[in-house]
Amino acid sequence: MILQAFHDLRRSTDRASWNLAQAKGAACIEKLSRFAPFLVAELDGIAEATELSTLDVSLLSAFEYFGTAQTGCTTAGLVKHDGAVVAQNWDAPPGTERHLAVFIHEDKEQHLVTVASAGTLGWVGMNRHGLALVNNDLILDTSQKGLPSLMIRRMMLEQKCLDGAIGILRAHPHMSGRCFLLGDANGGLRMVEVGPSAGVSDRVVRTIVHTNHPLLPKTAMWEDVEQVARHYPSSRSRLRAARRFTLTGIESITALLRDRSGAPDAICKSPSTGERTETAFSVIFDCGRQEARVAIGRPDQADFCPIGMLHPTGV
Repeated sequence: MILQAFHDLRRSTDRASWNLAQAKGAACIEKLSRFAPFLVAELDGIAEATELSTLDVSLLSAFEYFGTAQTGCTTAGLVKHDGAVVAQNWDAPPGTERHLAVFIHEDKEQHLVTVASAGTLGWVGMNRHGLALVNNDLILDTSQKGLPSLMIRRMMLEQKCLDGAIGILRAHPHMSGRCFLLGDANGGLRMVEVGPSAGVSDRVVRTIVHTNHPLLPKTAMWEDVEQVARHYPSSRSRLRAARRFTLTGIESITALLRDRSGAPDAICKSPSTGERTETAFSVIFDCGRQEARVAIGRPDQADFCPIGMLHPTGV
């Protein structure tokens, strides 16, 4: 799967763009070797197993270098008496679910679960401390400076608490817009919107739903409204549908993620003429119980499989 993903990426990129991406990737690896050597070690391991170079492997986690089209998502979070819950429907082109895997990392230094395409560093995840993150694309301005988002996310998942994770976001320039929902086992829940010019804005919340346009004023100033209308025409209708739910626990979060109101452009999405995406996977991170629930494919058609961080099982 990793080799196929690499060859697909290479075939989709012309020589000039590939050479530029390699130059950016080499500079990125040099930076990571100084402040995140564990990431370089992981890339080295994937490279050794696949007989690719570490640089080639790193490009699988650097979609910003290739101008990859954005994909819509719906996220939600709430604070329970025993910790926060953060959840997401990840929408992508039809067939994306075939390229996904659930990764369970276990060793003395780290213990975490992530969902991602094979060979990448992780799209969403939770660690053994009960710190979890999910995220949405925002269409803001872009920058050639900074680290790819997937690398920043993995550095966030090495932290023990919300403040540490947000500290990682503040420490590195961002190449594009994004909203993170971050929760932890102590009941902390933050919405964090980031962008190259907007910087980092965060808000403490008790419940939250989010789609693909910014909710905080500082971030909203940089939104490209016309592109949002082209890429995510369902964003505001999905947000309205999500706000109809009263979030009280796992059951209400699950019902939200399975909601088909307004289908095909629903929270639980299927392809439409204006937005040719569907929900590729759905995830619920119960931070207090340190349990991830993952459904590959549309959650109204797939069961959620539980993965305990203390006693993980395969998916």
